[in-house]
Amino acid sequence: MNLPEDDELFLRGKGFDWSLIPDGEGTLLILKAFPLNADKYDRSTTELMIRIPAQYNMAKLDMWYVDPPIRLKGGNYPHQAGVFETHGGKSWQRFSRHLAEGTWRPGVDGLPMFFTFINGELK
Repeated sequence: MNLPEDDELFLRGKGFDWSLIPDGEGTLLILKAFPLNADKYDRSTTELMIRIPAQYNMAKLDMWYVDPPIRLKGGNYPHQAGVFETHGGKSWQRFSRHLAEGTWRPGVDGLPMFFTFINGELK
């Protein structure tokens, strides 16, 4: 699966080092050295993974994953981020975050909108 051209342009424009890995019924989008808020978390970068469903962008994006795992400065995992799942042969820390119902506009929204959601927490 390839990403829509707008999404690829977005990723390139942000300077991300990214790759796509086939995974069952969809694709894993993996970004290397994704920047984090080092004042909030125990590290300044991590790999970020987003599961891209086969019907994307008619199907919405949901949740994101990181490796290595991240903790808050106090040592705890962030809220609803203490579960680990294996995708692409690797263990990932899952951030169970979901867009509000009706937020995703099928066929219109894509990675730029979802990254606004992710950055709201990780930056």
